[in-house]
Amino acid sequence: MPDAIGNIVTDIGTKALDAMWMRSNAISNNISNSDTTGYKAKSVEFENQLSNALSGNSISEEQLSSVNPTEVEDSGTYGANANGVDLEDQMVSLSRNQYQYSYLERGISDQLTMLLAAARGGK
Repeated sequence: MPDAIGNIVTDIGTKALDAMWMRSNAISNNISNSDTTGYKAKSVEFENQLSNALSGNSISEEQLSSVNPTEVEDSGTYGANANGVDLEDQMVSLSRNQYQYSYLERGISDQLTMLLAAARGGK
């Protein structure tokens, strides 16, 4: 549920940051286990859930509360040790996720700064 100074956009952004944080942890674990025989890579599903919830071009608080990042085990196997980690792909994914997190964090911060300025009467 949105708080007094937030709004639905900020709440969506916060959920997206949570998903990216979870994705960063999953990718880091994948990289750490890249040499572990039989390890299955993990990924985080979030964007499809959010897209489905937004399919009507609007979203209610109830719909948003049902959108949560979920860690899933990938089914592919790679390399001589037959684990599910493509190290190069994981490194690219980690970089992409870090940039997305940084940009989204900045966007939320800017929005909160605007709300604070509005609450102070533009000062």
